Amino acid sequence: MTDDTWDNQPSAHGGNRRALAERAGRAPADILDFSANINPLGMPASALAALRDALARLSDYPDPDCTALRAAVGAHLGVPEGLVLPGNGAEQLIWWLPRLVRAGRIVVTAPCYLDYRRAAAAWGLDVLEVPLDARGDFALDPSRLTAAVRDADLVWIGRPNNPTGRLVGLDTLAALASARPRTWWAVDEAFLDFVDGARSAAGLGLDNLLVVRSMTKFYALAGLRLGYAVLPRELATAGRGLLPEWSVSTLAQRAGVAVLTDPGLGAFAARTHALIRREREVLARVLRGLGAGVLDGAANYLLLRLPDRAPVGAELADRLLCGFGIAVRTCDDYAGLDARYLRIAVRGRADNERLLAALAEVLPLRAARSEA
Repeated sequence: MTDDTWDNQPSAHGGNRRALAERAGRAPADILDFSANINPLGMPASALAALRDALARLSDYPDPDCTALRAAVGAHLGVPEGLVLPGNGAEQLIWWLPRLVRAGRIVVTAPCYLDYRRAAAAWGLDVLEVPLDARGDFALDPSRLTAAVRDADLVWIGRPNNPTGRLVGLDTLAALASARPRTWWAVDEAFLDFVDGARSAAGLGLDNLLVVRSMTKFYALAGLRLGYAVLPRELATAGRGLLPEWSVSTLAQRAGVAVLTDPGLGAFAARTHALIRREREVLARVLRGLGAGVLDGAANYLLLRLPDRAPVGAELADRLLCGFGIAVRTCDDYAGLDARYLRIAVRGRADNERLLAALAEVLPLRAARSEA
């Protein structure tokens, strides 16, 4: 194995700024990253203050029980803290849930977040794919999903779905879980905080409903790795014995408590929702004007399909990265999507305008050449 073998391994996710910068021949700070879906407002001031205070305690081991964090999450969601299982990002919990519930099989929609499949492969589990219809804007078909699952399956539902941004209602989730009580229904709410007025499925209180949430995206704490699951009490207790004892660092615990107990959290959320709503509408309108098909989702990102005369997704992404220092997420590795799909984050106005200006240069260029 050569020294650069590890570095050359492809990433299954966006947001690898170092690798993007190397490919573009630019400094990492010069990359405008639309491939990672992080709050454009950045980290709340309360989190930064907590991180500074926590630096003096880094010689101590973290609290293995995440006592204060579980209490803060419980108060935030209105659930008993004994149901809360913190983790090293929602990602850790996604990988360990199949083992925790002893799933017989993993069921996913297509398209969906890639790591549901990767976690299934790690545990040697079969995966059943239930396609979402592009003609119906990738809406979930509850009856089709209910008919496909069986006892002991672990079914993943993104809420909102990644990469489509489609949101499943709480009534639909409750009906699914009630119709198949011996099936595990895992709800990935990594991006739900960006949806104005949305309520977590954790409040449904169903014994076969497992909710996984991220604190890294809405609070711009991606480098800290912090997430949690809300589970039936027996599973939450078993999960604390299954995960490594110090999965959640002192820094992550302190930042999580700080933002969830911040008196200014409501104002921060309102500013975020207003920005995302406004900028998503602008992005969708201009992208459609450039000939792209844009899915109307509820998340802080947009799934779009490039016009037929435009470069395919990988070629256009390479032009944007190397020519403009802008990174977007290609989607040809998502089951159910072809090479013309891209996912872009919703960022602030100046960043969005820079992306749209670059696309306006790139998209007509190919069309003009094809007509010549």
